[in-house]
Amino acid sequence: MKRTHILLSSIMTVVFLSGCATTPSQPNPSSLQQATSLKEYIALKRGGETINYNVIAEREHQSIIEYRTYDEAVNVADARDIMEVLDDAKGYCESIKGKSVYGDKAIQALNARPTLLSLDYVSYKSAIREQGLGKYEGFYQCLSPNDGFSIVSMKDNVELQQRAILGNKRDLKETYSRFYLIQHDKAQSLGLKTWLKGSKYAQISTKYTSFEDLLDLEKNSSVFPWRYERITGAQKYCTYHGGEFFVSNALTQFKPITMDEYLFMRLETMNPTTINIFMNQETFTCKNSANPAQSFTLIHTDKQLEYKKGE
Repeated sequence: MKRTHILLSSIMTVVFLSGCATTPSQPNPSSLQQATSLKEYIALKRGGETINYNVIAEREHQSIIEYRTYDEAVNVADARDIMEVLDDAKGYCESIKGKSVYGDKAIQALNARPTLLSLDYVSYKSAIREQGLGKYEGFYQCLSPNDGFSIVSMKDNVELQQRAILGNKRDLKETYSRFYLIQHDKAQSLGLKTWLKGSKYAQISTKYTSFEDLLDLEKNSSVFPWRYERITGAQKYCTYHGGEFFVSNALTQFKPITMDEYLFMRLETMNPTTINIFMNQETFTCKNSANPAQSFTLIHTDKQLEYKKGE
């Protein structure tokens, strides 16, 4: 079988797969007030951006938010993404007349990160000091009879990649994700992943007739360390075009399960020394019964990723 391996070779590919941030859009405040869930609030607020901040997995009573940070200098690491997630959670909570409670995990995370001269950080520190520890053991809680929810936990350093500029370890930079697990009091509508509402994702994905075209495949090239961006990019493309994305590996006992369920399963098995979402041997399948031409398979073997058309 002929093998074709994926190379990160165009700016458009990087934008779609990695979600590098652009200038934030300014949504109409009144439209945010119409959001019927935290997921919809995030999609309305962030959907006009090409972002590194997504709702990536859904269940009726649970969601996972990912915030991926690119090339952050270790010596100036800050809490920018933590504050953005808290801002969105608080914004939605206020719109449903709820009460915000800062969790001990959020307080500890903010206290551990000097965030330069951010006025937002000063504001949060002041509010946190006023509230104090011991109100909620998790990350954040919105108390509301309408649509209460809790950010139960934050998993740090997911898919961590490190590199040094010019070989100087003092300039070490990190690319990594933080995963936030949300528990909803009431059942939520599904199908509200951020990229399904994102105008930037629409502009990019509709330019390509297949995921193979988007990737600009070249023979005998390595995807490491971009395999994570490639696989999650495949999920976005597949879902956007009406398909469903499945993964099969050792964690699933080599039985295909949906990417959503896999991410929840993987999050439960991760510990401080386990930072990788995917394994070294696995198969990813995009099934699209409505549009079979958009179906494809990715075979991941250690540092290589093979594309095949069809299931």
